[in-house]
Amino acid sequence: MRKFQILVLLWTLLAFASLSYGQTCGGTERWAVKDGTDSSASSIDLNNATPIDIPSLDSFPAPHLPTNNTTRVVPDETHVYRVRARLVKWKHETDSDYHLVLTDDTLRYTDDSAGIPPTGHSVIGEIPDLNCVSGAHATFGTSTPFRNSISSARDALDQQFPNADQSGAWNDAAGLPVEVTGVGFFDRPHGQTGRAPNNIEIHPILSISFNPGVPTPGPGPTPVPGPPLSPSGVQWDYQMISAANASDLISQANALGAQGWELVSVVLDSSRPDKYVGYLKRKK
Repeated sequence: MRKFQILVLLWTLLAFASLSYGQTCGGTERWAVKDGTDSSASSIDLNNATPIDIPSLDSFPAPHLPTNNTTRVVPDETHVYRVRARLVKWKHETDSDYHLVLTDDTLRYTDDSAGIPPTGHSVIGEIPDLNCVSGAHATFGTSTPFRNSISSARDALDQQFPNADQSGAWNDAAGLPVEVTGVGFFDRPHGQTGRAPNNIEIHPILSISFNPGVPTPGPGPTPVPGPPLSPSGVQWDYQMISAANASDLISQANALGAQGWELVSVVLDSSRPDKYVGYLKRKK
């Protein structure tokens, strides 16, 4: 009789644990848009990614978000973006997504818990758990055109960090250079670490590569030559600035000059609103 009671108790505990896990798997708010189970996801061109940097993403106008959980914001949530960034840290969230804090070379990111407001230099990237795309209450379905890409991106992060903490604590990525491709998404602000001023995210991330090489230059703007190469053995920090006109760029460069930064090249890129792009360096 006692053995039977023990078995019943074990079964009850396992059932409760399973139920508890199910309640934390996935979310509700805008969940179909996040994972691509909405009706518009199939019309997104996954083979046409727009290259963009984080400050440009952060400058998009913040929209009025739909009141339902299945409607996309046009056009920004119907585009795929490709971003060169630095991965500062990431964690396994309670809704089972991987939450990545991405920045530019400044390594400055939003952290509400530390009193750091949106910097304009960070954006969140998210890799969903494919077992949870139907949401917390299994109401959003399981069909998503992003499935294979999400699976590959999640595997790539797991392989890069084989000993990662999966308990919800932060994993330090030390500003590792990455290239991330994914769909634009606007969240609501709720104290997310790394959030952009307009709350845009790359969600879902469809691919991620680590330590990406420098692409072969193609047609387009030619950088202004910088100073000669430094003597061997000198290590440098680098960062990028941008502005809509040359005078604003020079003002930024002069302000950073007081901190030891040196402007080494300028690129004129007429395809972007902040078309003057400057690159700076300083000794570590």
